[in-house]
Amino acid sequence: MDGRGTQSFTKFCPACKLGNDANAIKCKHCGASLDLISARVHTSQRGAKPASEYAAPSKGVTFYFAGNTTPIGTATDQEFILGRKSDGQSEPLFDLTDPDGFAMGVSRRHAMVRAQGNGYVIIDLNSSNGTWVDGKILTPTQPHDLPSGGLIQLGRLKLVAIYNSRR
Repeated sequence: MDGRGTQSFTKFCPACKLGNDANAIKCKHCGASLDLISARVHTSQRGAKPASEYAAPSKGVTFYFAGNTTPIGTATDQEFILGRKSDGQSEPLFDLTDPDGFAMGVSRRHAMVRAQGNGYVIIDLNSSNGTWVDGKILTPTQPHDLPSGGLIQLGRLKLVAIYNSRR
């Protein structure tokens, strides 16, 4: 691991849709709040929309709350953890603390997403509350294909992963 933490994570503004630093709480472009907790209340329990309704990033994987077409953020590392921030975290992390990840059942190190071939795989890291992709529970520590447009469930938190095939 390169020890960069969340440096390659981009948090998108729900108002202007432009990227911000992962730790920003206000949009540097328009000044809007980047508080994702209110977005979770309305979107985390809905099903996913068709993949064509989500914008794919030019690089990396963009995550959305299921049922919402406003991106949460984009991860551009070749390998990163989906989970909650903790002291001493040294590996790249897509931090799900702010959307009340603890209450939604997201572990600190819930799942790993890794670039493989033209796409990505997801690996449950022995999480407490399980990981599902498109309604199928994953066997812990085993890589599973993560299709673009796939519905990921971490505990009770539902996300959609969107990416362009890697070339």
